[in-house]
Amino acid sequence: MFDLHNLYLENPKKHDELSAFHWFAKSIRLEYESLVPTERPDFIVDLGNKKIGIEITLAQRNNPLSNYPPQQIEAAQTKFSISLLQSIKPNIPLNVGLVFEDGVAVDMKQVHKTQETLALYINEISGNMTTHSVELIIRSEGDVCRSKHRKHIFPALPAFLQYIQLFNDGYEESVVTGARGGFLDSFTEADLFSILEKKHRTLTGYQKCDEQWLVIVSGLVPPLFMEHTSRPNVLLASIATSFAGVDAKLPLKSDFDRVYFFNSPTYATRIT
Repeated sequence: MFDLHNLYLENPKKHDELSAFHWFAKSIRLEYESLVPTERPDFIVDLGNKKIGIEITLAQRNNPLSNYPPQQIEAAQTKFSISLLQSIKPNIPLNVGLVFEDGVAVDMKQVHKTQETLALYINEISGNMTTHSVELIIRSEGDVCRSKHRKHIFPALPAFLQYIQLFNDGYEESVVTGARGGFLDSFTEADLFSILEKKHRTLTGYQKCDEQWLVIVSGLVPPLFMEHTSRPNVLLASIATSFAGVDAKLPLKSDFDRVYFFNSPTYATRIT
């Protein structure tokens, strides 16, 4: 048995890996007798007659628009969101919806120049908002042209944002939510080979097992433990590891006995 609370606090990476394995095991109906956390591989499960090494890794979206990987971009967006929430003091509790440009990195110089002014602008707008109303902060007159919501022009809006949506949602505290644009690509052979190339190099250092499995995780994994007992203040969707599905001629060869593409939290495709 795992103490999920302590695992979450002391080793959040292993908690995330355990969450991914939990939902993966359910998706393929894997019944095992015991589970031991290790480093190489991430877990060893006992099936009674044999031991299986399980390595968990994340699928990675390619980002041709930037030199930064999507997960790094999203981490910077989250940091900006937290900072903005701490900066605003609206007249009413607001849901500040940030609509990010897909693949555009956060420019911290631009943030430092505009964040204080932007926060003051949000505070000013909030003073005239009616109950359950929605108003937009846009960069220029032609932005979001199909929307009928009231618009406010803020030319210095950072380039990594498409626009900002302010919503008087009736809650008692302000929150920041976020949406990220872009189409979800399919997971291709090229995506797979880039992962296998790295994992095959480390496979020789894994603990000896009867079989070694690699689980490539796509999408958001529901956590086994959640620390929040109240409404989170920052809620940002993620597409950094998300794919629409697998587009490859299967099965493929690998040094692992089995390779799975796990579209979290319910569907796993065996690739090998």
